[in-house]
Amino acid sequence: MESVTNTTISRAFSKAARWQIIITVLISGVSLLLAGVHAAISALAGGASVVIGAYAGMLIAQSPKGSAASTVLITLLKAEAVKVLVIAILLLITFKYYQGLVPLALIGGLAGSALASGAGMRAVNNVNDK
Repeated sequence: MESVTNTTISRAFSKAARWQIIITVLISGVSLLLAGVHAAISALAGGASVVIGAYAGMLIAQSPKGSAASTVLITLLKAEAVKVLVIAILLLITFKYYQGLVPLALIGGLAGSALASGAGMRAVNNVNDK
């Protein structure tokens, strides 16, 4: 049962991560054309923080300690908390140390990557329904 769950979680993450990376690169490219190199780097930093946070959350979600509903719920809550914490720390580091930060581009990369994550999960759900 755990191997099936881990495979499903890994497949869901890889599909979502693929969409996140594509959208982040597109937003970064548009930022580069419209506002320059610092905007492109800012967009990449925003998108990368979401991808790395999602990866950290996936690692926590793959290690359930049991199959009871309460255990699964606690594991999912821990995974989401880790994801949010990693994103917050990476954004804090970006704000603190990147002098050429373009906030609007960073927010664009962050939002695009977060929305793409939802779209990727929806695509996985549609495949599982068939």
